[in-house]
Amino acid sequence: MIIAGFHTKGAEFILAACDSELLGKKLEDSDTVMDLATDFFDGDEVTEDEFRGMLARATSANLVGKTVVRIAVEEGCIHPDAVGHVGGTPFAIFFCMG
Repeated sequence: MIIAGFHTKGAEFILAACDSELLGKKLEDSDTVMDLATDFFDGDEVTEDEFRGMLARATSANLVGKTVVRIAVEEGCIHPDAVGHVGGTPFAIFFCMG
């Protein structure tokens, strides 16, 4: 499953999403730490279809995990070459500008 939620700031819809098994964890490698225990990633459990709809509404997104990143690539939100990894876990960030 996927944990996802929006943070709004004016007209911006910032999507924070991670694979459910990652919520509450801290991912680390030699030079990067990603803390998924913060309230930022604490959203609702959603299906893949619901998540696809959320991606369509997002003006920016912070995505962590194999499932959420795969879906974002499939939906054309993220180019596969733009996917990073922390501790072996894929992550991606996007911004809609315009």
